[in-house]
Amino acid sequence: MTKQNYELENRDDGWVYIIDGRRSPFYSTREEAIQAAEGEPVPHTFDEELDDELDDGLEDTFPASDPVSVTRSGHTGGPDRSK
Repeated sequence: MTKQNYELENRDDGWVYIIDGRRSPFYSTREEAIQAAEGEPVPHTFDEELDDELDDGLEDTFPASDPVSVTRSGHTGGPDRSK
């Protein structure tokens, strides 16, 4: 098997590799993008805190038809309901 030529590109969301004008999914690090471009397995990065938030959201909304969205707000405290 021959290695394909690829280019790396640093984007706001992470690193991608480009082969024949097609961009890969985003990778957290340059090294992960190189591994993927060269056909090596890339371990998935795991954010335990975000995973816990997603689990809590799924438990709190089950059963529901809308998908869970995990977001972080810059706003502290509850909504102002005195108006």
